[in-house]
Amino acid sequence: MIKKKYLFLVVTLLIILVIDYLIFYKKILNYNNNLNFNNNFIVLTGGDNRVKKSLQIFFQIKSKNKNLFISGVGKGFNKKTLIKLTKKNINNEKIIECCIQIEGVSRNTFSNAVESLKWVKSKGINSFVLLTNNYHMPRAMLEFKSIFKNIKIIPYVFIDENKIWWKKKINYISEYFKYKLTYFRINLLQF
Repeated sequence: MIKKKYLFLVVTLLIILVIDYLIFYKKILNYNNNLNFNNNFIVLTGGDNRVKKSLQIFFQIKSKNKNLFISGVGKGFNKKTLIKLTKKNINNEKIIECCIQIEGVSRNTFSNAVESLKWVKSKGINSFVLLTNNYHMPRAMLEFKSIFKNIKIIPYVFIDENKIWWKKKINYISEYFKYKLTYFRINLLQF
């Protein structure tokens, strides 16, 4: 009798977990990319050439009042790296010097949010576009919304381009558990 109760409990928990994962999975597939005429961008470094993709978007913006914050770069990534990545763009060095800031302190999504908040406050920004991969965006939005008060955050996602299906699924499942841990940390531990 006790074994049946435990089995029922385990099966019920697994069903809840699968349903919750499917809700997360649907979320990462349903972001609508729209820049909303915003000229302020924050990109979270990591997989799938996020910086290159962000630079392409940034250099297409015609406004002179545009800003890009690249959060969490690794050692050796600097403005010379940006010049190499953007050498086909007109006035790339001038734009990089005036409008792009690099930060290498962050080591995770929470510290990305903390460092980004400092930048946003220093620029007097009241809205920005957050750029990252689709599987990372739910957790990034949790972290950013938990500390960015009265600042509009517009998500813009890059699609995971991993061609090996099982690696992509492992990535999604791993991110799901990180998302849940972040959710519990932010929502349950603050009481």
